[in-house]
Amino acid sequence: MNRQSFLMLACVVLVVSGSGFFLRYWQSNQVMGSPGVILDEDSSMDKPPVRLPDWVLNYVGEDLEVSEVELEALPEDTTITRRRYKHPNGFFIDLTVVLMGLDRTSIHKPQFCLTGAGFHIEETTPTTIQMHQPVAQALPAMRLKTLRRFQGQEYSGLLYYWFVDDQHVTSSHSERMWLMVKDLFTKGRLQRWASISVSSIVIPGQEENAYRHMEAFIRAAAPVFQSTTALGSSGGDPSQSQ
Repeated sequence: MNRQSFLMLACVVLVVSGSGFFLRYWQSNQVMGSPGVILDEDSSMDKPPVRLPDWVLNYVGEDLEVSEVELEALPEDTTITRRRYKHPNGFFIDLTVVLMGLDRTSIHKPQFCLTGAGFHIEETTPTTIQMHQPVAQALPAMRLKTLRRFQGQEYSGLLYYWFVDDQHVTSSHSERMWLMVKDLFTKGRLQRWASISVSSIVIPGQEENAYRHMEAFIRAAAPVFQSTTALGSSGGDPSQSQ
């Protein structure tokens, strides 16, 4: 082995061993941040669920069971809270909050789950929802329209999602990752992110009306369970990246 090859090999070994050292150091010394959602500390469960409201506007909520597939796919320290809210006219909205623990692989883009469940993503639109409580603000969200055929009938799956920790609100997965890495490197602090999704299913042609009802639902529900406001976010433009 010549001198140049030896030096290159030595550099690779140093980089790999150094990276491993720093990763072990951060894992053993990192501090967990606080969530940006309100937990039900009175719950008897080992992992307190998010305190979702019993009703929102004219919608009555009921708990939805989390599937075994979801539980097996996510780290053990992940908390999933899900409720279905039904309107007297039959329209329903599902609200799901996935809260990470120390394992940061808990949170990902909902597109992965949707495509895995057989939904074809037709549209992905960055948007903002005008909130009135606790203060006037614009909540960044990503809006998805999907299609799926079931028993010969085509359905439109509609979804809004965003991410929140105790200091930031963003609809951008890449921005969330950057914020998490920055805090971990500069402060040794692992942000505790939650992924929030609001979804429904309608017959094609009813999408715009359903979107309006879903946004009204978000305006009323989010201030009840989410402790971080959009004004506390990093200020990233939700239209830039996903």
